[in-house]
Amino acid sequence: MDNDTGLPTLWDTMAPMVQVSRASKTTQQANRIFASSLAGCCDPSNALDLDKKPFDLHMLPPLPPHLRIYMFTMTTHPSERQAGAYRIQIILPKKNRHFDTTDGPFIILAGFDPDLGIFALWDAEAHDVGKGIPHSKGVQVKEDTLLTALSEGVARQQRTLRDAGESETVVASRPDTLSEALELRWQLSIERLTS
Repeated sequence: MDNDTGLPTLWDTMAPMVQVSRASKTTQQANRIFASSLAGCCDPSNALDLDKKPFDLHMLPPLPPHLRIYMFTMTTHPSERQAGAYRIQIILPKKNRHFDTTDGPFIILAGFDPDLGIFALWDAEAHDVGKGIPHSKGVQVKEDTLLTALSEGVARQQRTLRDAGESETVVASRPDTLSEALELRWQLSIERLTS
């Protein structure tokens, strides 16, 4: 609002825009696998922008109606803080410190290991608190959790959040059981927020 005229300014009339960045080739491939795994659960009007981070999907029930997916490639290295852990480094577009919630999506913080073909889904809201997410924050999941998901379809792991002193449940999934894992991730996030 312009203080002199009381009329809306150009900024007041513009629709909010989601902050995106170009995804790496590996992340684009993970985005394609993620989206194709959910083809039967997606609104057919989806306009996929899989070369971006984040990308949005509009879903059919029982999944949340609007997902915004922040996809990262999982890596493992002998020097990890936790032996046998895989991790992602959260780097948000334009060094933003918060996940973009424009248009009210359910935020998915996901990692994909291309060698195992497994997704990990962290509780995004548990990591986006206070002043936000530090640049290049690492989050982990145990290898055993990923291997259990590989054999059983979906697995979960409790982990303590170092900064917040709370715990989160990480959900891991094969692509063919991703819709089940997303429904579980949604339920667990709601339970944590309402407890």
